[in-house]
Amino acid sequence: MYNVYRYIGTALLATALTSVSVSSCKSATDNRDAEAQIAFDRAQNALNDGKPEECIELLDSLDKKFADKADIIKESIKLRPKALMQITVADIAAADSSVNFNKALLDSLKPLMTQVNVPGTEGYMLKLSMFDPEFMNKTGVSPRVSENGEFYIVSSVNPAGGLQHWSVSAVVGDMIATTDTVPYDGTLNFRTNNSEVITFTPNASRGIGELVAANSGMPVKILFNGQNGRTHSISLNGGQIDGIATAYRYAEAVNSMRNATIELQRLNARLEKLQQQVDSDISAPRVQIYTDSINE
Repeated sequence: MYNVYRYIGTALLATALTSVSVSSCKSATDNRDAEAQIAFDRAQNALNDGKPEECIELLDSLDKKFADKADIIKESIKLRPKALMQITVADIAAADSSVNFNKALLDSLKPLMTQVNVPGTEGYMLKLSMFDPEFMNKTGVSPRVSENGEFYIVSSVNPAGGLQHWSVSAVVGDMIATTDTVPYDGTLNFRTNNSEVITFTPNASRGIGELVAANSGMPVKILFNGQNGRTHSISLNGGQIDGIATAYRYAEAVNSMRNATIELQRLNARLEKLQQQVDSDISAPRVQIYTDSINE
C-alpha cells in the first residue's frame, strides 16, 4: 500500500510541476506581448507628438527586440512610412526655403555680372567692373564663374621678371588662403615672353574666394608665389576685393540653388512613394524597411 501511495504522490507532483511550467511559459509569453505593445505605443505617441525621428528610433529598437512578434512587427511596418512622411515634409520645406533664398540672391547678384564669350573654348562670368581686355598684360587676379557655376581664379604676372609663380595666396588680416601649386605645363600654367598666367581649378580657388567673401571690407593682399621661393605681392583696391567676393557668392548661390532644386525633386518623389505606401496599407519587406532610412 505504501508503494501505491508513493506512486500516486509522485504522479501528482509531476502533474503539478508540468502545470507550473506551462503556466510560467504562458506568463513569459504574455509579458513579452505586453512589452512589445508598450514599445509600439511609445513609438506611436512619439509620432503623435510630432517627433518622427524619435518614432523611427523606437521602431528600429522594437523591430530588433521583438522580431518574433509578427503582429506587432506588422503594425511597426505600417507606422514607419507615416513617420518618414513627416520627416520628408519637413525636409521639403527646408529645401524649398533654400531654393527661394538662393533665387532671390541670384536675382540681386546677376545684374552685377557679365558674360564673357571666348571663341573656341568655354566662356565665363565675372563682375562687370572686373572685366579687363588687357588683364593678361598686367599683374593681378581675375575671379571668374564657369558656365556650370564653379568659382575659379586666373592669375597674371606681367612683367614676370622670371618669377615662375605656381600658386597664389590671399592675405586678410592674420588669415591666409593659398591655392594648390600648378607646375608649368604650357596649358593651365603658361608663359609667353615676360608674362605668366595660371588658371586654377575651382577646388584650388575655393579657399581664397571663401576667405575674401567672409571678410568683407577688410584689406586684401595677393601673393604670387614663385616655385623657387620668390614672392611678388600686390594690394587689391575695394573694387577688386568686391569682385572676388561677388563672383564667389554668385557661384555659391548657383550651386546651392541647383542642389536644393535636385533635392526638392527627390524629396517630392519620395513623399509620393510614401503616401502610396500608406494609402495602400501594404507592408513592405523587412529589408526594405531597414534600408529606407531617414537620410535616404
